[in-house]
Amino acid sequence: MEGFAAQLSDSELDLLKKLPGVVAVRPDTRLQLHTTYSYKFMGLTPARKDAWYQSGFGHGTIIGVLDTGVWPESPSFNDRGMPPVPGEWKGICQQGQDFDSSNCNRKLIGARFFTKASPANTIQEYASPRDSHGHGTHTSSTAGGASVPKASVLGNGGGVARGMAPGAHIAVYKVCWTNGCYSSDILAAMDTAIRDGVDILSLSIGGFPLPLFADSIAIGSFRAVEHGISVVCAAGNSGPLQYSVANEAPWIATIGASTLDREFPAIVQLGNGEFLSGESMFPGNEFPSTTKEFELVYAPAGGKKGSEFCFAGSLPKVKIQGKMVVCDRGVNGRAEKGQVVKQSGGGAMILANTAINMEEDSVDVHVLPATLVGFTESLRLKAYINSTRNPRARIVFGGTVIGKSRAPAVAQFSARGPSFTNPSVLKPDVIAPGVNIIAAWPQNLGPTGLPEDSRRVNFTVMSGTSMACPHVSGIAALIRSAHPKWSPAAVKSAMLTTADVTDHSGNPRVFAMGAGHVNPQRAIYPGLIYDIRPEDYVTHLCTLGYTRSEIFTITHRNVSCSELLKMNKGFSLNYPSISVIFRQGTRRKMMRRKLTNVGRPNSIYSVEVKAPEGVKVRVKPTKLHFKQRNQVLSYRVWFISRKRMTREKLSFAEGHLTWINSQNHLTRVRSPISVTWKRK
Repeated sequence: MEGFAAQLSDSELDLLKKLPGVVAVRPDTRLQLHTTYSYKFMGLTPARKDAWYQSGFGHGTIIGVLDTGVWPESPSFNDRGMPPVPGEWKGICQQGQDFDSSNCNRKLIGARFFTKASPANTIQEYASPRDSHGHGTHTSSTAGGASVPKASVLGNGGGVARGMAPGAHIAVYKVCWTNGCYSSDILAAMDTAIRDGVDILSLSIGGFPLPLFADSIAIGSFRAVEHGISVVCAAGNSGPLQYSVANEAPWIATIGASTLDREFPAIVQLGNGEFLSGESMFPGNEFPSTTKEFELVYAPAGGKKGSEFCFAGSLPKVKIQGKMVVCDRGVNGRAEKGQVVKQSGGGAMILANTAINMEEDSVDVHVLPATLVGFTESLRLKAYINSTRNPRARIVFGGTVIGKSRAPAVAQFSARGPSFTNPSVLKPDVIAPGVNIIAAWPQNLGPTGLPEDSRRVNFTVMSGTSMACPHVSGIAALIRSAHPKWSPAAVKSAMLTTADVTDHSGNPRVFAMGAGHVNPQRAIYPGLIYDIRPEDYVTHLCTLGYTRSEIFTITHRNVSCSELLKMNKGFSLNYPSISVIFRQGTRRKMMRRKLTNVGRPNSIYSVEVKAPEGVKVRVKPTKLHFKQRNQVLSYRVWFISRKRMTREKLSFAEGHLTWINSQNHLTRVRSPISVTWKRK
């Protein structure tokens, strides 16, 4: 037995810590939960011989999803056309409240629930793998949901809904409940998933950055990677703050969120004839009466504290009856504000972004006619309200529009790097669609998820790095299906080195988007990969100064760092991205990298470098000639700082290093470079 979870008194805890066989005692921490079109936006289409065909749509791969459970009756989990359950699968369909083995099939091949940290008798929800919240149904269908024709959310965003790997099997591990997701349940589920035989683990769960030895997801995922399982996690929704990225272990694929070029216009026409652009998924086109003009009101006189945010009980009915209420975004939920307005007698709502949200446009299927406007438009809206005694407005709903906006761009909320605990590895790794994603939804909830919402749908819209993560889990399943013998590091390298580089996300870009926007089309055949063995991660932990007991806590390997570092002089982790840190007094850094040829034999690659500002970059050799498939060649790269240390504690620069196939010039193996100067 390597460990256990227990409820202990303080004195028992002290006693346990002193026992000679005890390596570490960690408190149970509570973590939080961080599509009809996104697959097309990413270039996946069943109409031509693309990544879906080359990978068999993910056939034979098993994606394990740790989340709030699943609604098995959703059409996204229909097993029509699915191959038999893989013979090596050891999982079960765990019986519980309103759930038994008949709820599993060839698509949903396993389902379990974990309640030790959140005992079921204290939870007013299904004591079974059945989903009470919708989040898990949404994420698992995004990763591997079946094709569902004529899918929409009350008429918006219509099309064929498909997961990223529609041919993959799904196994669900319910670890998140009303009061959160506890680390002991998560660790137990990861251990079980490894034994069950999953190929990919998808976790849209996280908290704040933690040292790796105190991070249960980092510890559980190291064990998974040792067993050849790719682990994909959400980066978190604490952006745009620097150092906010979570799930930052180097063996995890850490995913930020990006936008799609799909909009749901709901324009505000003010009484003075001006227009404000907004977005909403309220089915306004189905109710012509919703376009009528309303009197506008914001933070009404006589309202209680928090009326500008439309808190429950803050709006005086007499002041807002039949009017359009402006609610500032923040504190309480977006859709919840609409419910408060509706209960107080309001006729419509404008949700106004504040300086925190800027122009970020997460839409909702509101319970009343409503739209969301960006920060710039909200300032114009409030200026208009203050300019007249009788402010009036109407909302004009425009349905679904594709291709009119610049995308992908990094979502405002997507957590940013650099990594707080390990800046020598660039995080997040990549970005993927995470704004206004349509995916499966339980039939016991309305599209807003609010208890008062009596409407019923098979699909709804959600935003977050929680939605971006399963996109990449599905793409990892496609790569794994095309290359079943590849290591988790090889799968991740394929996604990082072939990512699209977008330029709409502010400065510095690499800490927002990592290597770029994931491109499944190119990731299937990346040409070259940067491979990493589990023992390389152990050496990397030594270079970070982790102690013997801390490394044992993470890896369950008893190692001598002095011996390891003596054997691996000048070690640098063979990561697909490059992060250089110049501390005061340091002007030169050298790094080694190894590339494995997974393309054709007799391939020649030449290097192209865009040096970060203030840094000279030298690469040796500048050409790599791979005579055979799976041949490994190495190169060294020197970084020489030409920048004087300024008074600023921190400064950054970025560039890239790309190996280009000399024969076809199409295969490009790109590594982003981030450079940090630290005064201390």
